[in-house]
Amino acid sequence: MNLFLRLVLAWLKGLRRPRLNILDECVSDFKVWFTDQDAFRHMTNSRYFSLTDVSIIDYMFRTKAWPKLRAMGWMPHITYEDMVFLKPLRWGQRFVIRTQFLGWDDDRVIARHIFERADGKIAAQGYTVARFVSMKGERIPTATVLKLLGTDPASPALSAEAQDIMDRALNGYRQPADRQAEAPIPVAA
Repeated sequence: MNLFLRLVLAWLKGLRRPRLNILDECVSDFKVWFTDQDAFRHMTNSRYFSLTDVSIIDYMFRTKAWPKLRAMGWMPHITYEDMVFLKPLRWGQRFVIRTQFLGWDDDRVIARHIFERADGKIAAQGYTVARFVSMKGERIPTATVLKLLGTDPASPALSAEAQDIMDRALNGYRQPADRQAEAPIPVAA
């Protein structure tokens, strides 16, 4: 329920914030709620991923992509997420998520999320890779979505790290060929 409330808050805040272009960074502000904590009294790892969803919705509100995508019955479908946790976020602490779309290919888009504490320290950094699908589950080419949004379909050049994430999203974590040939590790009975 608290994520639904956060979505409503993001929408209300977004009404008063400046509009963004597709490649602009979207800064969404948050505070760690009591319900975000785990038994160790810091924000639970799964909440980071949930809040990236809220920050993407905030981004879509502020770029005006949301009503256009909804009118077509299209939605982003996350195919891969990756997160590195660097510093804890604790109850009551304020932080922002800096979300920016870095680029795309024919089928997928990639966004980076930086969780920044009020003291300026980075708490976590992650990536989301998504493709667009219709309500029937049909894949929508990225160029078609960008055309709807009035954006040039040419992607900015991806950094080596972003390209690695895109490759991982497509291929998964594959073992090198020499490791695949090794005998499996025996399991004690």
